[in-house]
Amino acid sequence: MFHNYGFEVATILKDAENIRYKLKHPYVGTEHLLLALLKSSEEVADLFKEYGVTYDSFKEELINVIGQASNYQEINLYTPMLKKVIELANLDSVDNNNGLVTPLHLALAILEEGEGVAIQILLVMDVSLNDLYFDLKKNVLPKNKRNKNLEVLKIGVSMSQNVKKEKVIVGRDKEINYMIETLLRKQKNNPLLIGKAGVGKTALVEELARRIKYHEVPSLLDNMEIVLLEMGALVAGTKYRGEFEERLNKIIKEVIREKNIILFIDEIHSMVNAGGAEGAIAAADILKPYLARGELKVIGATTLSEYHEFLEKDKALDRRFEKIMIEEPDDAMMKNIINAVVPSFEKYYDIEISEDNKASFLKYSKEYLFNKNNPDKTIDLIDSVCARKKVKVANMQNSLNNLNIIKEKKVKSLKNGNYKEALKEAINEDEIRQQIINHKNKSSDFLTDEDILEMIESKTNFWVKKDEKVVLNNLKRKLLDTLVGQDDVILNLIDSFNLNVQKNQSFLLVGGSGVGKTETVKVVSNVLKTEFIRIDMSEYNTAESVYKLIGMPFNYSNKSEYVFQKLKDHPYATILFDEIEKAHPKVLNLLLQILDESYVTDSIGDVIHFDHCYIFMTSNAVGKETIGFGDVKKTSFDNFFSKEFLGRIDTVIQYNSISKDVALKYINDHLINKDVDLEKLLLDSEIEKFGIRNLKNNINKLNKKNSVINI
Repeated sequence: MFHNYGFEVATILKDAENIRYKLKHPYVGTEHLLLALLKSSEEVADLFKEYGVTYDSFKEELINVIGQASNYQEINLYTPMLKKVIELANLDSVDNNNGLVTPLHLALAILEEGEGVAIQILLVMDVSLNDLYFDLKKNVLPKNKRNKNLEVLKIGVSMSQNVKKEKVIVGRDKEINYMIETLLRKQKNNPLLIGKAGVGKTALVEELARRIKYHEVPSLLDNMEIVLLEMGALVAGTKYRGEFEERLNKIIKEVIREKNIILFIDEIHSMVNAGGAEGAIAAADILKPYLARGELKVIGATTLSEYHEFLEKDKALDRRFEKIMIEEPDDAMMKNIINAVVPSFEKYYDIEISEDNKASFLKYSKEYLFNKNNPDKTIDLIDSVCARKKVKVANMQNSLNNLNIIKEKKVKSLKNGNYKEALKEAINEDEIRQQIINHKNKSSDFLTDEDILEMIESKTNFWVKKDEKVVLNNLKRKLLDTLVGQDDVILNLIDSFNLNVQKNQSFLLVGGSGVGKTETVKVVSNVLKTEFIRIDMSEYNTAESVYKLIGMPFNYSNKSEYVFQKLKDHPYATILFDEIEKAHPKVLNLLLQILDESYVTDSIGDVIHFDHCYIFMTSNAVGKETIGFGDVKKTSFDNFFSKEFLGRIDTVIQYNSISKDVALKYINDHLINKDVDLEKLLLDSEIEKFGIRNLKNNINKLNKKNSVINI
C-alpha cells in the first residue's frame, strides 16, 4: 500500500495515525487523513480554506460529532474506506503523475469516494462538495501531461513549486498585465523584462507563476507552467562539440511537444554567446527560428546596460521580444512593499518592527545605499538589521546565563571558605552586570534607529553615527598639525563644513603653489575615511576628455574604464579637481551639473551619485590676479570662471602666501642642524614662487646629509 509515496505523503499518513491516537479513536479513517492534509499540506490547506475549512475548524466539528474515547488504542488499524481512498489516489497518480502520489491526490480521492466520516463532517460544515471537487481536479489535471523525465525539468526549475497563495509582490499590476497580454499574443509573444539589478524582474515572473498556479490568469494561460532555464546549467557538462546544441534542441522539442511550458531565461543576454565555441552555434541562433514561428513562449530578463551591449546589437533576436521596462518603485509603492514583507520578517526573527522603523528603513536605504536599487536594497537592509538584532539578543541571553553560573560559583566559594576565589567571581559578576546594563541602555527588544544606522555603517564603511563636533575637532587638529601658516584658513574651512548635509559640498581652494591646498584635501579624506579621487585637470583640456570621466559612448566602446566609475563601489568620496582653470569648458559644464544636481548619468545610462561627496577644486592662477589700490587687495575670479560656475560653489577659501616669518618657523621646527645659512636656504627655496614645497624638500636633503655625516 505504501509504495510510490514521497516523503511528504508518508509524513501525512504518519500524522493521520498520530491524530487518531491523540483523539483516542479506535481506527484511522478518512477524517484523520483530511486533518493530516490540512495540517501538513499548504496546497490543500489553502484550497480548503477558501471553503471555510481549516485544521482547527474541522477538528472541532469532528470532536463535536464523533467525540473522544476514554482509552488509547495502541495499534493503528485503517478503515476499509480509508484503504479505498488510498488505492484510488494510487490509481489517479498513475494516470497523471507517473504513479507518484501527492497530497492533492489524497484529498481528491476523499471527495471522489464520496463516503466516509470526512465527507459527513464536510456536509455538516455546509461545504459545496461539487465546487471543491472541481477546484481540486483543476489543481491535479495540469500534471496530466507532465513527464518527470523531461530534460527541461532536469536542467530547469519549475517556478510554481514553492509559490504561496499570498501575492509575492505588490504594486506591479501594470507590468504583470503587460506580460500576460504579450504571452497571449499570436506573434511576438515573448516578454523581455529590462531593468536595473534589484528592481524586481525575477519577482514579477514569480508572481506570474503564482497567478497561473492559483488560476488568476486568463484561461489560455491557466494550465501553463513557468520553468526557469539557467544558461550555466544548460552548458554544464557539454565537453564535446555538438553536445550543447543537442541538449538545447532536445529541450526545445520537449517544450513544443508539451505545449504548456513557458521558459524563463534570467540574464538572457548570456545566451547570445552561450555555447558559441569555435565551430559551434550559439544558443540565441538556435532559438531564433522557433521564436520567429511562435512555437516557443520565452520570458527573458536583463539589465539595460547588458541589453544595449548584447541583445540590441543582435537585431534578429531583439525583434522577437516585446520589451517591458521595469522601473525602480517610487516611495509610495515602496511603503506598500515594506508593509507587505515586514510581517514575514517579524515572524521569522520574532522581532517587532514599528511604523517608525519602516519609515527609517526606506529613508536610510535611499539616503546611504547608492550602489543598489529598491526594493532589493531596502528589503536587504531589513533582513540584515533583524539578523544583527537577533545576535545581540542571543549575546545578552548568554550574558545572563554566564551571570547565573558566576553567581553559583561565588556562593559555592563562600560556603567553602575560599574567599579569594569568591572575590574574583564577584568582580566578574559586576563586569557582566555592567555589560547587561549598557546593552539595555543602548537597545531594547524593539528595533531602533541606532540599530539601522549601525548596519548602514557596516554596509557602506562610512560613519553616520559619530558626533559631528568630535569629527570636526579631529579634522581641525590634524590640519593645524599639517599645514603651515594657514591657521585662519583652517578655521574658515572648518566653519564651512557641514557633515550631515544631504547634498555634495563643494570648495574652491585658491592660492599660490605650495601653500597646502592639495595637502588639505588629503587630510580631509584621511580623517573622514573616504575614498580619495584626484583628477589633474591639465589632462582634461580637450572636449573629448569628458569621456574620461563618464565613459565612451556605446557606438565607440563600452569596455573602457572611466574615473567616476569608482563612485559606484565607493559612493562616499573626497574628489579633488586639481588646477580647475585648465579644464575644457565642456568638462566644466559637466561639473556644473554635479554641483547643481549631485548626480550625472554615465555612458551606459547608470546614475552616479555625488550626494555624500566632498568636492574640492584648486587653482593657483587666480592668486596672481588682484584688483584694488593700496594695501587692500581683492582676488579676481571673473577672468577664469563664469558666474554660473562660481554661483554653484558652496565655499571659496583663499590661502595665505608663505611669509618669511612662517618659513623661518618651519625651518626651526624641522631642520636638525641649524648651523646653515638661513638666508641662502630661503633664497634657494623661492618661497614666494613655490611656497613651502621647495623649502620642505631642501630641508629633507639637509637632514639626510647631516644624518649620513653623523654615521
